[in-house]
Amino acid sequence: MMEEFIRSYRVKPLIIKDKRVLRDSYIPSSLPGREEQINTFHNILADLLVDSPPDHTSFTGKPGTGKTAVAKHVINKYKKEYPDLRAKFIYVNCSQANTAYRVMYQLNRALQVLVPPSGYPYDVLYDKFVDAFYQLNKRLVVVLDEVDLLVRRDGGRLIYSLSRLNYDLPEELSLTLVVISNTADFLERLDPRTRSSFEPTRIIFPPYKQPQLYQILHQRAELGLKPGTWENEALHVIAAKVAQESGDARRAIDVLRMAAELAEKEGAGKLTVDHARKALDTVNEEEIAITIRTLPLHHRLILAAIAELMEMKSRQKVDRVSTGRIYREYRDKANKMMVSPLTMRRVSGILRELEAQGLIEIVMDYGGARGNTKVVKAMALPPLEMKKLLASMGLIF
Repeated sequence: MMEEFIRSYRVKPLIIKDKRVLRDSYIPSSLPGREEQINTFHNILADLLVDSPPDHTSFTGKPGTGKTAVAKHVINKYKKEYPDLRAKFIYVNCSQANTAYRVMYQLNRALQVLVPPSGYPYDVLYDKFVDAFYQLNKRLVVVLDEVDLLVRRDGGRLIYSLSRLNYDLPEELSLTLVVISNTADFLERLDPRTRSSFEPTRIIFPPYKQPQLYQILHQRAELGLKPGTWENEALHVIAAKVAQESGDARRAIDVLRMAAELAEKEGAGKLTVDHARKALDTVNEEEIAITIRTLPLHHRLILAAIAELMEMKSRQKVDRVSTGRIYREYRDKANKMMVSPLTMRRVSGILRELEAQGLIEIVMDYGGARGNTKVVKAMALPPLEMKKLLASMGLIF
């Protein structure tokens, strides 16, 4: 049986040459569509070449706009081209280290300081880090990726203490912060004390446009697929659809990988437009399901309320899915689930969060005598599909 499986696998026409390239974690030697941001960041770090402290820097843009890739690309270039540079780069992902303590733990480990992952007072970790920094006798560049998650949970304490550290350092030492955020108002949400001490140079990452996404996909196809195994039109279809929806390069790359896998499963010799369209539909549904499963209960209850009302609207039983109607429907569902409903104000905040995650679309409805209110115009899935998905997670309709 095993030998027969191996023989049948070998005769299948393979399209994928290197699946590693078809994942967003892969950093290629060039980043199409991000030349301006690369040059700006490269010029900021150029101060290191004359042993001067670079400016603090903020990368801002939606997920999938190349922020992490640009940071790693430029830093890797500096490490490779200037091995004797009197500087050390430390990268911390704040989606994993999402408290000041955990980040300080990572910084200590990066400087070869052995500390426990818990149990020490924060101030002790900070002092150990500063001592190790002095002993290192190099300039530090600390990259805090997804820093908005850290700030949301722990405030700006860490950013304040690290940026203020420069005031106490000798001239030959410096600490530069490079913060990467998915939210445009990240800096504005810092407290005034932190903002006065941390004033970074801002680099904006707009969503990718269709031509840029096509360049990215073409680069990945050339590196990750066998020659002649894809239709260029398929890449154009993926690029156009993703540009219209989000401009998210990670999503575009995921769709390309899935389209190639679909073509291989079908035994096709080429990745076609049909494979691209099937992959777009599949990836969209899977991503939405994964996103919803990670939501807290009340977020899902609010989505369930919206789905219920959107279905009623399609049957003309309600004229608009307003914030007030959503709250009443959500409150009923919360009571059925025997959980205490949140306040109207908190529900309004959750609606904005759901919109930011691409699960709903909100518009302002100027209702004349009825007054103005925010209404849900659309959902990421049709209402019946959304209800079915939420029901599979145990929600009651």
